[in-house]
Amino acid sequence: MNNFRAICIGIEDYLHYQPLNGSENSAQALYRYFFEEANIPSHQLLLLTDTSPSPGKRSTYPNRDNILQWINDSPIKVEYCWFFFQGYGINYQGEDYLLPIDSNLNTIPQTAIKVRSLFEKLQNSSQNLLIILDLQNPLKDGKLGQITLDLAQKKNISLIFSCRSHVYQSISAEKSIFITALTEALRYYSHHLTLHKLDAYFKERLNPSHQKDFPAIALPIIISPETIRHQPLLPASKKPILDNQENQALSFKIQQKPHQSPDQKPTSTLILPKIPSTPFKPQLSLNIPLTQTNIKPSSPAASLPSVSSTATTTPEPSKKSSLGKYWLWIGGILATTAVVWWMSLKIGQHLNAINYQKIQENQQILDYGKISLSVQQASQFNQAISYARQIQPHTALYQQAQVKINQWSQMILDIAQGRAIIGDFQGAIAAIKLVPPDNQQLYNLAQQSLKEWQTLSQQQHDNQVLIEAALSLIEPNQASSYNRAIRLLKHLEKKELGYHHAQKLIEQLSKNIYQLAQTRAQQGQLTLAIETIELVPNDTQVYSMAQEAKINWQQHLNRTSN
Repeated sequence: MNNFRAICIGIEDYLHYQPLNGSENSAQALYRYFFEEANIPSHQLLLLTDTSPSPGKRSTYPNRDNILQWINDSPIKVEYCWFFFQGYGINYQGEDYLLPIDSNLNTIPQTAIKVRSLFEKLQNSSQNLLIILDLQNPLKDGKLGQITLDLAQKKNISLIFSCRSHVYQSISAEKSIFITALTEALRYYSHHLTLHKLDAYFKERLNPSHQKDFPAIALPIIISPETIRHQPLLPASKKPILDNQENQALSFKIQQKPHQSPDQKPTSTLILPKIPSTPFKPQLSLNIPLTQTNIKPSSPAASLPSVSSTATTTPEPSKKSSLGKYWLWIGGILATTAVVWWMSLKIGQHLNAINYQKIQENQQILDYGKISLSVQQASQFNQAISYARQIQPHTALYQQAQVKINQWSQMILDIAQGRAIIGDFQGAIAAIKLVPPDNQQLYNLAQQSLKEWQTLSQQQHDNQVLIEAALSLIEPNQASSYNRAIRLLKHLEKKELGYHHAQKLIEQLSKNIYQLAQTRAQQGQLTLAIETIELVPNDTQVYSMAQEAKINWQQHLNRTSN
């Protein structure tokens, strides 16, 4: 599917708004479907969430600059493009906006993304564009959405729009039921999915009367030109579909190799059913001519010329003896020739039968390996490779088996890279270890990635331990404990995994210090309030407000002392 591109954005921990639980899981669920089930290469997919690792040097942190930079970075126009965004959105001065993680209600034009300009950018980079917006309005003023729907109609853009209520958001902490229904429909219809079928599926699956656990969910609104409402939303899959009837049949055994790996369970010997009887096919011969001729095998007696039993004259005895020996010699040669020809024919037929049987057996090995790929897991591709390796050199379909081994090795590498992109380094390591050494170039790349991911996995673990240690220092209503936790969190550098999470914790702890100082000031403990607010770090967002409050409290103390 080189003509497909997908951008999946899910934002949870906004810097200035309440968190949206489940947004990150929703974006990951759609990304995982495309990568693991639709078999789309990772370089055609983009995941932007609070914690998504960067596929290289560029950040995937979903702030405004990063989102716009990734959208603009599409020099080639693709045939199919999906854009998914789950997070906050608002209507501001007659325009709808999507809110990145760093957006601020006080500076919407500078920190938010205008839907109108977003639609234009995406439409310029795709022939068949589908935009999916699952939004919540922090203002709850009922204005969000109408401008977006009107724009989609005017620009002939396919749009799936959902605006969730606060009640629904507080209930769902795992992922959006809307995205759950979408991935269900994708699995059911695959590349036959259309907006018409999806609309019908949503009406049945998301019917409010059927949703006792989610009473506040609203059905998504689907906008699309009538001409493309019945067109597939995904490009047609080029993956061959095996005929199950052809795989009900082998009598030989496929031996499982004893090799085991962390991502693969041991299996026993597989005994497959018998090959269906197939008529002999001369075209599969080993260069032995089997063309039917008019020559038929005959016995030595039949090859001898007829000799009259009577003669008009009686030859001399010596002449009779010489003539008889001559004919016997000729007859022996002809008989031997006939026997050799007949044996050659039988041997050729036997070798052809053996060759055809071997082709059938090797083809069944390859086909059985393909059957195990119904689930897109690294261990399944590794298992298919073990089947293909049973086809020996200098036998039928050996070259085809080598091609498949290379393809399946590449798929294992792609799966591992996809796991690494979403931060699952343990899963990526388990998968990358299954890349076989058959293709030296792929194997070397896998080993290089393995070392890199092992380092990142250890770093991820160490940083998580550091974050947990910082949080363990916190004691409620003790500003000094908040400050100690902040100092520990600042040990995480910008390029390290967990940095953005640590920065959000620092901001939250700084707000806690500020609020604690405000409470003490309201209780008349101005001196203690000043001592508390001085603990707010100078590189946080509340620092300016803290300094302003400190000056006011100091001035009030000076007036009362005089």
